[in-house]
Amino acid sequence: MRTSGLWLDVLEMPEALQRTLDANAGVDDAIAVLRDPSVRRVIATGNGAAYYVAFAIALAALESGSGPELVALPAGVVADPRFVWREGDRLLAISSSGEFKDVVRAIEQGAPKPVVAITANADSTLGRLADAVALQTVLHQRAITHTQALAGALAIGLRIWGGVTGDTALARIPDSGPAALDAAIAMSADWAESAFDTTVLPVAAASFGGGPAWSSALETALLLKEISRIPAEGAETREGATSVMYGLNPQHLVLALETTGDPGFTEAVDVCRATGANVVVVPGGTAVDRRFAFATLLPATSAASGVLANLGGHDIDNPTWTDAYYATARNSGKATP
Repeated sequence: MRTSGLWLDVLEMPEALQRTLDANAGVDDAIAVLRDPSVRRVIATGNGAAYYVAFAIALAALESGSGPELVALPAGVVADPRFVWREGDRLLAISSSGEFKDVVRAIEQGAPKPVVAITANADSTLGRLADAVALQTVLHQRAITHTQALAGALAIGLRIWGGVTGDTALARIPDSGPAALDAAIAMSADWAESAFDTTVLPVAAASFGGGPAWSSALETALLLKEISRIPAEGAETREGATSVMYGLNPQHLVLALETTGDPGFTEAVDVCRATGANVVVVPGGTAVDRRFAFATLLPATSAASGVLANLGGHDIDNPTWTDAYYATARNSGKATP
């Protein structure tokens, strides 16, 4: 795991995030578009990990209490011709490559103007179609899995929404992100290498987290599927205690994402452990405001997925599904340089 391209990408997360925050490129333009009095609802969209970022921002917005409504939807829903835009709608599109096919299609099929984008590529199709482009820095992406892009997009999204709503505390949450990521990275590899039985591969897995960390649970399940090739689901904490646990047995793994102030967390852990499943509490989410835990949990969940991938004999950086993904997901059908 320590020599994989994925882990090298993780190690650069604090620097990439700091550069994103220092540049603050396009953030004020995005705020101006979404803060206009005519805006009643913002649809935040993306695919996979980018959608989970949109969901994390929307969940954080629930704790703000002002501004327009913010709804996170997968790009496939927004790109469906049957999706009906309302008066006062605006689109917040998230794609680090700027080439995800459904995000582009949603704009081309008539998303209300002006459109706001969060991307790492201003010259991408999304960058050219959007009216306001907030840029994130991705230093490298050696692995197929996104790491630096997720932290940067979350930080920009929280800054934007804090500016839209006038919630300065929300906008400032990412400022402590680089230091928090440094701390999370420092312990994650050692933790992952000691947290699992390295002789037994789980047949299936689940993850749960509370509040905005619900989005982290979805991302964790995605990592387990895409890197470790283990069938997995992600759920909100109470759903972990009241629905995820139904199918658990001693052959299963549960990654419990702890954040500060999650009232149902201990009970969910206990309920899932009672099934005989291996329940592992993931570090990294308690040292920060839980609205930024999506980013600080990522080093540990990436490391855990890498350890399990090695156990299963899988290529961490180049999974077998890569070509099929690009063929269906990207405008060009190929990876973006």
